[in-house]
Amino acid sequence: MTSLLKYICAAALALTLPAAPLAAAEPDDEADVLELSLDDNIATPEVPKRAKTYIRTAMDQLRRLLIKKGYTVESLRDGEVLEVTISCADLFGPGAVELKAGGRERLKELGTTAVTSERYKVAVAVHADDTGDEQYADSITAARANAIDDYFWQLAGQKDTNVVPYGIGRDEPRVPNDSRANRNINRRVEIFIIPDKGLLEMAGVKPKK
Repeated sequence: MTSLLKYICAAALALTLPAAPLAAAEPDDEADVLELSLDDNIATPEVPKRAKTYIRTAMDQLRRLLIKKGYTVESLRDGEVLEVTISCADLFGPGAVELKAGGRERLKELGTTAVTSERYKVAVAVHADDTGDEQYADSITAARANAIDDYFWQLAGQKDTNVVPYGIGRDEPRVPNDSRANRNINRRVEIFIIPDKGLLEMAGVKPKK
């Protein structure tokens, strides 16, 4: 995203978001995100009740922006978390664990919009179909998740990001693996964008000392 577009989006967000509430109780989320399960990372940090309207409005505006950029986006956790789904075929060649050029381009807009922002925590979950054994599925999805994590790290200027990668293997198919089309659906990347300390502070939540 260009600097001008970032400025326009930020200005539009500031104009349309509700006024931040008075400082709310700070969430108790001290666990290392790298040690949490995917479900636990999606569930935390908890948004205090007084900040929910602000957070949901901000996340809905991000959802609309990402949809305009061509991403498939769903809202989770009552609108507080976004799930972006991308086919592995859009990012990787068959059996490959390195992002192809088109894959890097596909992720670039998402990275500059969300991943490099301190407002969000991002969980990357890569899934496989039932081709090959379980060990292969676990290995390739872990390697692909790490490749995406590394790309976002490079996009951030080789600075630490709030990305947490997960190789899910073949354990969570969306549809039965009974056709080529269905296997393609199951080979997917799910990127969860979760409000983090930066956005919570904008909503009036006091940071931990």
